[in-house]
Amino acid sequence: MKKALTKIENNLYYYQDGKRIEGVHKDIRGYANGISGDVSYISGNISNIIGDVSDIRGDVRGIYGYVSGISGNIDNCEITEEDRKKGIDISELIK
Repeated sequence: MKKALTKIENNLYYYQDGKRIEGVHKDIRGYANGISGDVSYISGNISNIIGDVSDIRGDVRGIYGYVSGISGNIDNCEITEEDRKKGIDISELIK
C-alpha cells in the first residue's frame, strides 16, 4: 500500500431550507443515501466513509474515514486484498 491521495483545503458547506450551513451534513455517513457530489467513479462498499466524495475515484472496499477535502484515485494506492480485509483508514493513504 502506498500514499497516493492528496488532501486539499476547502470549506465544506451544504444548503438546508435555503440557508448555507458550514460543515458536513449529518446524513453523509453510512449508505450512500445522504452523499452528494460526483460518485460516478466510486465502487465498493462505502458504508464507513463520511464526507464529500466528489474528488475520489476507485475501489473503496475496506476503506473508512473522513474523505472531505481528499482527492485522488484509490486504485493508485496499490491496496492489496489483505489490506482491505484489515481495513484502511483513509488518512493512511494521503501523501
